[in-house]
Amino acid sequence: MKNKEEIIAIINNILDAPRLSLEIAKLLLEYVFVSWNKPENAVGEKIIRRFLIVDFYHILCEKQAAYIEDLRDYSKNADEHFLIQKKIKKINELGLLLQKKEYHDEIIYLMNILS
Repeated sequence: MKNKEEIIAIINNILDAPRLSLEIAKLLLEYVFVSWNKPENAVGEKIIRRFLIVDFYHILCEKQAAYIEDLRDYSKNADEHFLIQKKIKKINELGLLLQKKEYHDEIIYLMNILS
């Protein structure tokens, strides 16, 4: 995936957002499924679901590994460690949500509205 590094960098902002599904929909439209809802390049929902379950999940795992590595940096203070731990917890929650069809439906619905 050509935009993987950009997506990994943006995950910080997504994890801080109050509505994860909306931010994920925006991210997918901007970096992954740029041609969404264009008749000549229609992308199927099945492809989006596969991306969420496989590729996006792996991206989240990589980001989580980076956060865990940050926890090993003892030069950071307790507040920074707490914020990192909150992001790791949010990634875990998001990983569980990505396994549910209803969550995929919500993201696809938001992508339709935003496109």
